[in-house]
Amino acid sequence: MKKFAFNTIGVLILIFSNILAKAEYSQNEINLHGPWAFSIGDNSDWAKASFNDSNWETIRVPARWEEEGFQGYNGFAWYRKNVDIPVNFQNRVIILELGYIDDVDEVYLNGEKIGQTGAFPPNYSTAYNSFRKYIIPNALVNYNGSNVIAVRVYDSQLEGGIVRGNVRLVAGEVVIQPDIDLNGTWNFSAGMRGGNEAKILVPGQWENQGYFNYDGFAVYSRHVDVSVAMSKKKLIFLAGRIDDDDEFYVNGVLVAATGDLKNRNNTNMHLEKRNYFIPEGLIKPGKNLLEIKVLDRGGEGGILEGPVGIITQENFIKYWQSARQR
Repeated sequence: MKKFAFNTIGVLILIFSNILAKAEYSQNEINLHGPWAFSIGDNSDWAKASFNDSNWETIRVPARWEEEGFQGYNGFAWYRKNVDIPVNFQNRVIILELGYIDDVDEVYLNGEKIGQTGAFPPNYSTAYNSFRKYIIPNALVNYNGSNVIAVRVYDSQLEGGIVRGNVRLVAGEVVIQPDIDLNGTWNFSAGMRGGNEAKILVPGQWENQGYFNYDGFAVYSRHVDVSVAMSKKKLIFLAGRIDDDDEFYVNGVLVAATGDLKNRNNTNMHLEKRNYFIPEGLIKPGKNLLEIKVLDRGGEGGILEGPVGIITQENFIKYWQSARQR
């Protein structure tokens, strides 16, 4: 009898522990497995949050689209899903996991591109064996309301689509929030001098954005508007994690550097995020030009992780003081 009572209590404790674990798990994760809206073809309007996809097919995710009624189809297709993101995800690192996609994809949240893996035709490069993880900028999220995830996919042959793996939203650690958020589209030029600029998504490795197997120099640039009040504050530039070395310029003036762009030896500087103090008076009211010159010596390259932006020294210190207490 005592043994039975002990076992019963043990089972109850185990059940209760599992309930608590699941509750905590669900607070930090949104499962996106199941039905998504789906259409073959390719149309840039399908990325827009306002697009009406009510007459689209429904497809199971993850699964090969050949198993869902599209046997033998190769080419472009789009997936769309509406998802509510709760307020407890706010100010945290939000990661969208899309498992394995065959072959190439680019991903949008509420009409804004947040990432890409592989390269679309005509410069096609498959990424069928890469697990997709995309960081969602907090500024794009409609908390406690509907958000539209749109995924453009290109398949060249055999199986296609969001084929397997975890498909979910995950809320991670509390992340520092810049006063001026500069995650998003930057001008980009391969080479040290700039010019012939293209557009690139920051953060994100450049290999997934049309520069596959590129090693060497590149220049990121972007104009940013700064208010009079903001220009008078002590400011810090959040440069994110960069592979490998970089130099940071404001209005043509070198502000700071990590590593050495003139040294071809590997300095192993790609692990830490960079935060650069901007000398007072260098940022002017109105438009300012920011430039980041990067040297990559091999493997993935570019501004790999954020956040990227400008923050006041006061808010920077507050964040790290609160981080120590967590």
